[in-house]
Amino acid sequence: MFRIAEHEQLAPAVHRMRVEAPYVALKARPGQFIILIVDETGERVPFTISGWDRDAGTVDFVFLEVGRTTQQMASLKAGDGFLHFIGPLGRAAELDRYGHVVAVVSGYGIAGMAPVIEGLKEAGNRITTILQASQPETVYGRERLEAASDRLIPAVGDAGPGATAIGALQQLVAEHGKDPIDRVVAMASLCVMRSLCEITRPGQIKTMVHLAPVMVDGTGMCGACRLSVKGNNRFACVHGPEFDGHEVDGWDVLLARRCTYADESIWQQGFQCRGCSQW
Repeated sequence: MFRIAEHEQLAPAVHRMRVEAPYVALKARPGQFIILIVDETGERVPFTISGWDRDAGTVDFVFLEVGRTTQQMASLKAGDGFLHFIGPLGRAAELDRYGHVVAVVSGYGIAGMAPVIEGLKEAGNRITTILQASQPETVYGRERLEAASDRLIPAVGDAGPGATAIGALQQLVAEHGKDPIDRVVAMASLCVMRSLCEITRPGQIKTMVHLAPVMVDGTGMCGACRLSVKGNNRFACVHGPEFDGHEVDGWDVLLARRCTYADESIWQQGFQCRGCSQW
């Protein structure tokens, strides 16, 4: 049993958990994820690691209430536990000194991308972070992002063309000649990340996307998270979850597979990406 040390509600239907998992905390790196199973009848569900404390042996992650398992998790409290807590899984994010990096985050990505942004900042980059949320009350984690960013652009609500991550990035790219962008990193809904890649493609701005398609076992055995990268089959769980978005050529398949397990209740949670009906 992996004991829950803390459970905090960050916003409506958004929760942060801190779990005692010393071996996971020992090896966790930015961009990796865990898979947990709540109990003997539970399913395997992946979550991006949002923080860790090697000394305390704890791991943090954030989840949204969007289905049966996450609703069950929302009912758990400190002192309860998970039957299994497996990780860290996946490849860590690329962290180096690139120059001016624009980070785009929304939904669970607000927390999941925080260690990546912090790592990029520590590597000597100048960070501009675009924080997208559908409503002001769904914003969380802003203080942590501000601390790691040189500039934070809130893209909240529907007030004007800059009120989406897509619109905000378009404005930054339009100013590319005056303030060059060396790299874009994103953890948001699939359709938003696909649009971001099309915005940066003409200027050949390297764009790294963190993909979280449907996963089952998380170790490359089942093939549920497969995607096409430069015409080759790749698995997000072992080859990713970070990929060069300009090399991903199977966005339609990724979107269709994601929607297969979605229902109307998910789209009503308030975390929709504005630009398509995909959460």
